[in-house]
Amino acid sequence: MVADLSLHTTCNTLATVPVFAVPMAEMEEFTAIAEVWRTEMLYTLRVLERLHELIPNVGKMAALAEVANLHRHALRGLSEVSLDRKYKAYLAGGWRSLIKGYKAQSKQPAEFAQEVRRRCELNHRSQTEALEQLREAWTRGEVVPGWGTWMELYLVRFPGAPLPKAWPRGFYPQGWSPRNLLRYGPSKGTRSLLQRGVAASKKHFPCVKRDPSQLRPLELITFDDFELDCYCIFPPSAGHKGQIGRMAGLLAKDVGTRKNLVWGLGQRLEREEKQADGTVKTIRTGIARIDVQLLLYSLFEKYGLPDYPVTILCENAAASISPEMQLCIETLFEGRVKIERTGLIDNKTLTNGFAQGGGKPWEKGWIESTFNQLWNMLGSMKGYKGSNERLNGPAELEKKLQYTRMLIGVGERSLNLPPEAVARLRLPFSSPDEAVAAFEGVIALSEQRTNHNYIGFRRVTEFLLAEGEAPVPYEALATLQPEQFGAVVPVERMESVAERWSALCVGVKFSVIPPVVLALLLLTPKRVTYRNHQVAFIHDRTGYTYLDASGDVLRDLADGTELLAYLNPATPEIIQVVATATGRHLGQLVRLGGTKGAVDIRNKEKLSEAAALTATVFNRAVGELRERHAGEDAELKADREHNDAIIAAHKIETAGLTKAERIGMAAGEVAQQQAQRFSQEKGLQRASDESASLIDEPTPATTSTTRAPAMKPHSVTHLPSEDLL
Repeated sequence: MVADLSLHTTCNTLATVPVFAVPMAEMEEFTAIAEVWRTEMLYTLRVLERLHELIPNVGKMAALAEVANLHRHALRGLSEVSLDRKYKAYLAGGWRSLIKGYKAQSKQPAEFAQEVRRRCELNHRSQTEALEQLREAWTRGEVVPGWGTWMELYLVRFPGAPLPKAWPRGFYPQGWSPRNLLRYGPSKGTRSLLQRGVAASKKHFPCVKRDPSQLRPLELITFDDFELDCYCIFPPSAGHKGQIGRMAGLLAKDVGTRKNLVWGLGQRLEREEKQADGTVKTIRTGIARIDVQLLLYSLFEKYGLPDYPVTILCENAAASISPEMQLCIETLFEGRVKIERTGLIDNKTLTNGFAQGGGKPWEKGWIESTFNQLWNMLGSMKGYKGSNERLNGPAELEKKLQYTRMLIGVGERSLNLPPEAVARLRLPFSSPDEAVAAFEGVIALSEQRTNHNYIGFRRVTEFLLAEGEAPVPYEALATLQPEQFGAVVPVERMESVAERWSALCVGVKFSVIPPVVLALLLLTPKRVTYRNHQVAFIHDRTGYTYLDASGDVLRDLADGTELLAYLNPATPEIIQVVATATGRHLGQLVRLGGTKGAVDIRNKEKLSEAAALTATVFNRAVGELRERHAGEDAELKADREHNDAIIAAHKIETAGLTKAERIGMAAGEVAQQQAQRFSQEKGLQRASDESASLIDEPTPATTSTTRAPAMKPHSVTHLPSEDLL
């Protein structure tokens, strides 16, 4: 009865019984908050419900003390004072009042939220400035998506009141403070996607974590190009002038063990070339196709092939493997080596429609991180420029460049020192040899490092026998005396790259590749077609035509067969060809025209040799035709022999006649044949006339005397018998 009376108010109406739970209608909003808040909220609601049940029986103070003693150890904020505050806050404002600084879900129109994001994305520097421009557009009376104009809102808020002539100061929709509008702005990922591109925004989006721990040695190899973050000095030579340039290179890395398999460094210089029109063009050297081929050659020469498939992962950039080289590798190694490429970007922004192209370096993040370690180790080299000279380069870098160019340069404002004097200078930049030596050192040092967190690497436990000594493996404990075990201290570290490579190579059989096969990797592969009894293609704007001099290389090949040719531009007289369908080596072909592909018109001997080569191919085709059409040739021969016999008999019969008599006899026979043909035509005409007279004869009922004209002999018409009746 007491509980019932406590539910009555002064106005004698029944009060609403508080429910300590989140209403179903607000569950969507509740699930949008952080999980840790939801967990604490549900526990707090159960505690407050227990408190509410105890207050009518034992009083508020006793209930607070009892509940606090039971639950303060489980969650912070459940002391007597905090419980009293939360109890009052919940009864007054519900579950939202229990979350400090809670902000409800958006109450702005969806169209307005999209407009806020759009404006913030278009401003590449400040979202606050973009929002301020939005507020200024509202004051000018412009239409804002989701809200309309300030005049429309004024008429809704103050119906019947006169509309002001100008925007009333401070008249904004609710929630339009700059700080609140920032809540509706775009995420970092979407802003970066629009303003900086796909590659830069990937770090703000979810990504797949790739685990290479199950890979075996050489099972997955990645090729990548790089550029050292330092300048080097290149003395003048016959190919270029003295200059300060960059060093670029290629590196092949085993993904499973992070071992740097093979690598190469080259010069990225500028040289001037005179063009055909007399102008001078500056050409910058870079990584070429032959550099990739040399890297492939070094890789397979050094390690061979394991007894399981090998996959090479490359980008579509400087370290890319051409389609012809990919076909060459897959053909030479009979499919045991496959080439995979990282995808290409093909995305268009929402504002300008321009497509962004390029590779996807984030797909090789586990490799890029290891490259970052190498660049950090090389960060102390002389002439450090950073990956971005404007942002990362030292302040004195430009002064160093000017000073060095004056010393090694050639010209009016330079010292014009000879190469031997330049070699003795002490300059603030490294030489190419010093850069190569430094890179070799960090490559070797990185494989011994154990301060890393590579996925798949195991933790190695070693043992410290005495202070100041190097840790020893577990096997070394077998030599210790029992009293020494008390001083042994275990030490853990990560497995090094060299250790993991050695451990995984145990039991793996690497096959040595024959030198003759490796040599083909240094040639230029070309995908060609056998057509019109020749193999013709264009390489570096030069035409090449090759013929089968022996007739055994391209024997039985159908016209249009796809082949893989290996060209050495230094010795183009011959090429090796391989059948792409089967991978079988066919042989070598000879270039028509020799080394230059054309014969000097004054060299009669060479012209005769080239003509003999083409005649050989032509005569071979003639012979093949005769072989295929031997039956038709035999029939033609029999016909000729039959005709020759008739001619011989005629000559015997007319042996005693003169030429005029033979002509007259031949003419008489012709006239007789014409007379016989004429008489036959006359007989046909007479029969036609008789048929026409039977058809045109008038009947007794017919009064007309008109007779149809006779039909020509060649127009005889055969009518059915019932038409004649």
